[in-house]
Amino acid sequence: MTTVSGEKVFRYRLDIYWRALALYLLALLGYALVRGGVSNGYITMVLTDPIVLLLLLFVVWTGAVLLWAWSRSPSIVVGADYLRVRSRFGERLLRLEDIEQVRLPRRQRGWTRLVRIRLKSKRRVMVVRPAAYERPQELLQELVRLSRLVRAA
Repeated sequence: MTTVSGEKVFRYRLDIYWRALALYLLALLGYALVRGGVSNGYITMVLTDPIVLLLLLFVVWTGAVLLWAWSRSPSIVVGADYLRVRSRFGERLLRLEDIEQVRLPRRQRGWTRLVRIRLKSKRRVMVVRPAAYERPQELLQELVRLSRLVRAA
């Protein structure tokens, strides 16, 4: 999504959490129904089975992570000469002068592709996973453009 001022907004993708939650719920219901069965017109489910409890733990954990990620609503905004990392609770503006180095992935593919941004004022490296955001190829192209601007400066 491009705003009026020419900024490109990349929102965090939540679809992987939805898919995992649906998969765990289907596995839980399927296993619980197979294990319990139908008798006298009633569906019985065994909740004391360790596998059912483990699947229930997965469902609760994935649901909690989904709610946490949804409540944060992180996004990255890329402008002409800055990068803005935003969440519901705060925002961090990284100007071109604040960035020391942008390390781009070479041989990594898919979800493991990581971009490391070293800041002049911080000791720690900021890590961005483009595949976790909407339009990952476009985000990676914008980060490549910012990398070239940092090297030229």
